[in-house]
Amino acid sequence: MSSSKKNYTLMADKLYASSFASLPFYLILTILLTIALYPMLNSAIFIWVGIFILLLIFRLYLAYAFKKHGERYSKKHWYITFVVLAIISVIIFSFFGFYFMHQANNYYKLFIGSAILGVSLGASHSLSSDFRLNFVHNSILLVPLFLTLLFAREMPEHWILAISVLLYYSVQIYQTYNQNIQTKNLYKLESIQDLLHTLFKNAPIGMFTYDEAYTILDCNTELTKVFKNDAKNMIGMDLKSLPDSRPKEMFKSALKSGRGSYNGAYTSVHGENFWMDMKAFSYEDKCSGKIGIVMIENKTKEKNISDSLAYMAEHDVLTGLLNRRGFINYIDHLVHDERHQKYYSILFYLDLNQFKSINDSLGHVVGDKILLAVAKRLKNVLHLNKECFIGRLGGDEFIVIVPYILQEKEETKKEAQRYVTAIQGIFLEVFMVNQMHLHIQGSTGIVLIEPQYHNTEELLRYADLTMYQAKNTYNHISYYDSSLDKKQKELFLLQHNLAYATKNDQLKLYFQPIVKMKDERLYSAELLIRWEHPGKGILSPEAFIPLAIKGGLLSKITWWIIDNVCQQIVQWKKDGHWKMEYISININPQQFIEKNFAEEFFKKLAFYHIETSEIMIEITERSLIDNFSKTQGVISTLRERGVKCAVDDFGIGYSSLSYLKKLSFHTLKIDRTFVNNIGESAKELILIHTILNIGHQFGYQIVIEGIENKQQKKVLLELDDGLYYQGYLYSKPTNAYEFTKKFLA
Repeated sequence: MSSSKKNYTLMADKLYASSFASLPFYLILTILLTIALYPMLNSAIFIWVGIFILLLIFRLYLAYAFKKHGERYSKKHWYITFVVLAIISVIIFSFFGFYFMHQANNYYKLFIGSAILGVSLGASHSLSSDFRLNFVHNSILLVPLFLTLLFAREMPEHWILAISVLLYYSVQIYQTYNQNIQTKNLYKLESIQDLLHTLFKNAPIGMFTYDEAYTILDCNTELTKVFKNDAKNMIGMDLKSLPDSRPKEMFKSALKSGRGSYNGAYTSVHGENFWMDMKAFSYEDKCSGKIGIVMIENKTKEKNISDSLAYMAEHDVLTGLLNRRGFINYIDHLVHDERHQKYYSILFYLDLNQFKSINDSLGHVVGDKILLAVAKRLKNVLHLNKECFIGRLGGDEFIVIVPYILQEKEETKKEAQRYVTAIQGIFLEVFMVNQMHLHIQGSTGIVLIEPQYHNTEELLRYADLTMYQAKNTYNHISYYDSSLDKKQKELFLLQHNLAYATKNDQLKLYFQPIVKMKDERLYSAELLIRWEHPGKGILSPEAFIPLAIKGGLLSKITWWIIDNVCQQIVQWKKDGHWKMEYISININPQQFIEKNFAEEFFKKLAFYHIETSEIMIEITERSLIDNFSKTQGVISTLRERGVKCAVDDFGIGYSSLSYLKKLSFHTLKIDRTFVNNIGESAKELILIHTILNIGHQFGYQIVIEGIENKQQKKVLLELDDGLYYQGYLYSKPTNAYEFTKKFLA
């Protein structure tokens, strides 16, 4: 409702309400005036009386109509009607005074003046809600009276009477103004009180008031809804007798210091559990003393949701174990516990061996069931230690912490061995999943958490490092040792340096000649790469290629090799030194199956004008079989375009002869392990003879690796004089300059 509309409503209500008292007064006063003045004025007064009484009766009718049917018209309409009729009424009454006073003697003049003053006084009270109407009404009544008395010279001391009327008029206006101000202020206070009461009763949060005796004085509707109780049962309740005493200090604090609060669990008188946010304050009541007001918000749903989210944030969805976030919070609590100042704790980092192959071959549903079974078995073997932490950090990695074991390191290590035996023991029994018997093993890294050690980030790194070390041990168990960390940091620095090896020209090409065994005629050469590390000297591929794979540098190094060997071939051709069939390059299987490898390789050859037959690609037997489905198509594409391919280290893997048939290689390179002790045993000769026969059956050219003495060469020549070989007997790998000078110039 707008402010003006609200004012019309208030004034109309007040004015019409006062009509039932003021208008009958006017009616009685009119009759008395008529009786008193009739002897002097005779029948002349009846005309005025008749008109005035009819008007008063009409106004009384309108007051009744407003009360019964006020909604028929707007409040503004009712208000204007009242004002118009009131002004008409006062004009008629004022005319009576002004007209008849001139015809009356002094005695009657005083009587009429007194009547007008009486009407003015009554009007000031009945019209007090509308200052403007009150002012106009009194002005119409008193100004003519003042003028009449001022000029009535026939009356003794008439001017004193006139001044008295003027003073009365002034005082009346002043009082009316003050009364109007007070009325407005009262309206405001009433409005504020109504507003506060409405807010209190209809507030969307529970509210109640209490006195200094801690008795509930009043409560709102929402409070009764929250606690499912009636207001009549709650009003008068003694707060000191509540069964849950946790909020009591808040009630006392509010009365004592003016405010208090409580946020936490609360149990109602009916035994229902809530989570409440309560705030209390007090004010001073002049009649009742201090009054406390309490506002209560039911946060039970929010608390439950918050707890659920917190649980989900710290627990693994699949197993229900604590996750990485939960582990971090737990370990942070552990290192700040007072017991950590003296006691050792033990951390076990468990990883399932070959779990990825289970997921890949049997599906993630089977994998998830295995993880659930592992979690269950861990709980069963560790359930006796209530403080024991069991978590799943992700994938197939589990972590166990046994806190505050002992104060002596060696005794703690014995306990660690007992626990790890129990942990590893969960894999002794096969896992039954979807009617399949699955044998699974785990690798466990163990870290003894020393007292007062606080670097929680390092602990997890130590555990991870130790777990990977355990994968390479016989029993799949490893204890953390600082040397592991030192080695890991050295490998990291080496990997970091490798990123700049090509840029800083630290990678070098080495060539080892491949010659015909019968006459040692140069046939080809194998390209080998070396890293001339500024601090560690010359490093072989075995030392840095795994780091290149792990650091994502393999592709960069491989294409650097191909670029540089192509440039070397171009240089040899330019100098007239190209006297070989081909140069062989070892390609790691991860690079070999890179997207569009064959296409990019052919682009390189075309760019340098190198024939496809002038470069042979070697791939190890083991990597061939491990990646057969992915390498088959690439090898076929290379072979179709004339690129020679060789199986390197043949015989030490676990290949099937069908792979050799399917891929139709150009060359078999027999590993050095078959010729190290050749001639010392008949079995060795039979084995190497069998491998040679296999190669000949498939039409492969055969190269023997690692020939280091004449005895090895002699035995092999007796077996087959058409073989090729490479090894220190003929030449160790040399750089391009030495190779050119010694074998090509």
